[in-house]
Amino acid sequence: MATTAGSVEPPTETSALRPPGAFRRLIRKHPWWVDGVVAGVYVLPTLLVTALLFLPGGEMLAPWVVVCLLVLTAVMGAALVFRRHRPVAVLVIVTASTVGAVIVGGTLDGVPIALAVYAVAVFVSTRVAWIAFAGAVAACVASAFLTALISRAPADYSTVQGTPIGGSLFFAVFVLVAMLIGASIGDRRRYVAALVDRAEDLARERDQQAQLATAAERARITRELHDIVAHSLSVMVTLADGADALARKDPERSEGAIREIGDVGRRSLVEMRRVLGVLAAPDSEVPLSPQPSLHDLDDLAATFRSAGLPVTIAVEGPRPESPGLQATIYRIVQESLTNALRYAVDPNTVTARISFDAGDGASVTVTDDGRVAPTSVSSVGSGRGLIGMRERASLYGGTVEAGPGITASWRVHVTLPEMEDR
Repeated sequence: MATTAGSVEPPTETSALRPPGAFRRLIRKHPWWVDGVVAGVYVLPTLLVTALLFLPGGEMLAPWVVVCLLVLTAVMGAALVFRRHRPVAVLVIVTASTVGAVIVGGTLDGVPIALAVYAVAVFVSTRVAWIAFAGAVAACVASAFLTALISRAPADYSTVQGTPIGGSLFFAVFVLVAMLIGASIGDRRRYVAALVDRAEDLARERDQQAQLATAAERARITRELHDIVAHSLSVMVTLADGADALARKDPERSEGAIREIGDVGRRSLVEMRRVLGVLAAPDSEVPLSPQPSLHDLDDLAATFRSAGLPVTIAVEGPRPESPGLQATIYRIVQESLTNALRYAVDPNTVTARISFDAGDGASVTVTDDGRVAPTSVSSVGSGRGLIGMRERASLYGGTVEAGPGITASWRVHVTLPEMEDR
């Protein structure tokens, strides 16, 4: 992709996630082997140089001193193998061994201390590395000066400097450089790890948000389908029973009931196609239509009256302009009348009263004076209707009360304090 002069092309996903080189992959895949090689590079030459002290012309050291130096060198080499996994413990062992080597043989070796402090800075933290650096240098330098003071001879503590002060200064600077390099590498590793963790958290949060959105959409579609299917099937079953009962007594009314069954079924199919249209492909030709509103309550009441339910709907106060609130009230009335049709036995009046007040919000009250059907009837539902009403009302901060009324056999009362969509 071409870019204009002075502009910087943003990194692509491939370049941002480029894997490390072959050497880094080898280190990550075989850390024990790498640490073993590092320890061996230090231990083998040191053991060889120490062993040469036995040869003629070497320093006149007692055999037990040489043996002690060999053992201490081997201990430090073995400890360095674990520097990646137990950096603080390795530093303690190496520091103690170095102090022992200073006391026994007067040799102040900065290589193992530098490797151990470097490991602490990379694999623990910079703060701990500074403390480890100060403690290790103080212990080793103090042992060097004490040894020189006891022997009353400024021994050679370094191959570069010939005095305790010069050797100790070189030792401290050498370890400090190793610690600073380790701190830089460790901070970068921890920063990258924090970025990776943050990216994983964001990806996990994104997936969770998508799952929550999917669950909410499924619940919304389930409520819509329940309202449509429960209402339509209840009306159709009631009309079918009436048509069957009137087939011989009044064929004309029976035919009207059968035609009404067809009309209700076709309207239900249209509503289901509209609800399921949100799941269709973008280029689908499924016709969409607005959500039902308060203007459709008269048609809803007519449908229930055709099924034999004496419905009266009264609307008081100025109707809100919110389409979502109107659709919510419509579905609540529809579900309440459907339950009355299914469970109320021989009701004389079924009243749905909807009140709007600019200060108090909206309220819906549906009552019937019929007898409650026994629980053994086959039309007992699963309770989704009442759950759906509560969920719809909660979108507007409302509550739902359902149960026997004082002047009615059953009463559903819904309050919606908020008159606008959230």
